[in-house]
Amino acid sequence: MVSPVIPFFTVVIPTYNRADLIGLTLDSILAQTFGQLEILVVDDGSKDNTAEVVGRFTDPRLRYYRKENAERGVARNYGFARAQGRYVIFLDSDDRFHPEHLATLHRKIEALGQPNFIATKFDFDRDGVRAASDTAVLPEGWYGLDTFVTGNALACNICVRRQNPALHPFEEDRQYAAVEDWMFMLENTQDDRIYLIDAVTLTMNDHDQRSMRSDNTALVRRLQLALAWMLGRVRLTPAQQRILTGRVYYLCAIHAYADGHRAAALRFARRAAPHLPKGQAAVLLLRCVIGQKAVGWLKKARG
Repeated sequence: MVSPVIPFFTVVIPTYNRADLIGLTLDSILAQTFGQLEILVVDDGSKDNTAEVVGRFTDPRLRYYRKENAERGVARNYGFARAQGRYVIFLDSDDRFHPEHLATLHRKIEALGQPNFIATKFDFDRDGVRAASDTAVLPEGWYGLDTFVTGNALACNICVRRQNPALHPFEEDRQYAAVEDWMFMLENTQDDRIYLIDAVTLTMNDHDQRSMRSDNTALVRRLQLALAWMLGRVRLTPAQQRILTGRVYYLCAIHAYADGHRAAALRFARRAAPHLPKGQAAVLLLRCVIGQKAVGWLKKARG
């Protein structure tokens, strides 16, 4: 009897009401040049026809699970617990792999001797227009806690060694939804590092319904809750605590401003300012007081 082939990669896709997008996501995975993989779609209680769309795919490497809605942290952990691959990749159901994504990861994993965490760079697609992400300027190499206290440039586009006894799972409390990626990175880089490959092999769909765009007021609340969690759960030096605090309140100010809550944005900017570089603090405060367009005019006048 022939033993079943154990996949090298498991791609875990949490999804909720993405019937219009998940087909392209699955197509991008099935088009990989490296084929030793399995795909686990974890439907987090969708109310649309996601099941029908996924059901059109007949590839035996694809498995579909439906569960009650509990947000992405739970869905990712659910998929991870059922994964068989040596490495697990988390992919949102509106994003796409480039054809060489898995092959690129596989080559570097073999070269490095099976790191616990590895990632490639990604870009954005906004209505057909491609734009670089914050990963574009990062050199290839190892990144640890000092990097992630300044923010989460990788989002959740990471590849994780499954048999890692020190791995911290995603936070499952839905009050942290949309921030659980950052929390995951911080908790797991306390005692480890992530290797970043200098290759763009993934595209994030920057549409209006993305979790980081759709509800700024809720995100501000979750960021503040997450800050308390991070400071309480992650071992940080005083300097790292200051940097993290400044970054969270900076993001709160930006998202409050985006929702038109200028007074709240200014309060957050004042809380962020003592923990930010002077130039960044000044620009943030100006933006909240006089508006982004005026800041742009001032920059042009100085330039």
